Amino acid sequence: MKILVIGAGMYVCGRGTDGYGTVLPALYQTQKDYHLIDHVSVCATSRKSLDGLLLKKNELDKKFDMDLSLDYWPREGKNSESYLEAISNLKDGYDCGIIVVPDHQHYEIAEAVLKAGIHLLIVKPFVTEVNHAIDLIELAEKNNLYGSVEFHKRYDYANIKLRDELRNDLIGDPLYFHVEYSQRKSIPEIFFSQWSEKTNVFQYLGVHYVDLIHFLTGALPTRVIAIGQKKWLIKNEIDTYDSMEVVIEWVLKENNFISTHLTNWIDPNTTSAMSDQKIKVVGTKGRIESDQKNRGIQIVTDQRGIEDFNPYFSQFYRADDGDHEVFRGYSYKGFSGFIRDVQSIINGDLKIKELDGFRPTIRSALVSTSVIEAVNKSLNSDNSWIEIDSFQLNKYLNNL
Repeated sequence: MKILVIGAGMYVCGRGTDGYGTVLPALYQTQKDYHLIDHVSVCATSRKSLDGLLLKKNELDKKFDMDLSLDYWPREGKNSESYLEAISNLKDGYDCGIIVVPDHQHYEIAEAVLKAGIHLLIVKPFVTEVNHAIDLIELAEKNNLYGSVEFHKRYDYANIKLRDELRNDLIGDPLYFHVEYSQRKSIPEIFFSQWSEKTNVFQYLGVHYVDLIHFLTGALPTRVIAIGQKKWLIKNEIDTYDSMEVVIEWVLKENNFISTHLTNWIDPNTTSAMSDQKIKVVGTKGRIESDQKNRGIQIVTDQRGIEDFNPYFSQFYRADDGDHEVFRGYSYKGFSGFIRDVQSIINGDLKIKELDGFRPTIRSALVSTSVIEAVNKSLNSDNSWIEIDSFQLNKYLNNL
């Protein structure tokens, strides 16, 4: 397979950190495990921003004892549309594309990738407007292409267990979910400083748990209200919300329940984890609580202080044979699974429609997109309730 990666930042290769990110090592490990990848092209906005990626590639070549075939665009200078250059220069075309760019660029780039006949994986959020989501879903279907969103929390065993128990009626009918999710100030201030004003913390971060609640329960949103605070970031000349509180009403068959989402990205940079996250659900017959920051491992060193370590997201581990390392975790599963799904589709072993309800498809992402759009409308409408037509949403999801 020939794979197009659009983006070359922290999540792709660990730019600005001493790590390797997630996307690049996931591609190495997928090739090591399944031997599916012929070539990878990585696209950035400038040649200079690729320097760090090429250094990480050299280190990963040694770590995996392999030379992953990789080229990059632009070859020199700057080009904000280098992905178009890459697409036009590959004679036989790419089999799939992975989009890892700022939120506000998702729609334009995803449209170009689908029009080029390339199966698509896009990091969250899918897009921010329902009409854009529908455009892309219909474009993918018209071209018989698979589209997926990298909602990796669906692959976390803690959430799979939560889903099983909810669907087994262990705690009865859900009454409410409570979500807290936050990240360090360095995210909007340093790592995403060039575009943090063009998004908000719920759209960028909180959307994970919107998709997760839909995945856990099968429920659909009916209305949304949102409130945001601007204090610390705006004083530091970043005009976006420090924190947001969102309430979503959901419908599940004849049962309605509420989810509350408290989200911020101004945690101290000295906090013990990049993300602090927890989810609780209370039902008519019990409750389930999942602290997804405290995974039971804490590391304390002179160099880095106290760290609450999540061993399940994506990490390098010593292989069973003891001779080399492997890259594992629930985020790796999302990327590897997507590539294997595309290969099965190409081979005729899998139909795209068979993935709906099973994978985080762009069709299922219509749910989270409808909430994002409603949240942004609420913020611009004196924090009023914004209705979502769950009947029409359900009809569209099932009868597209």
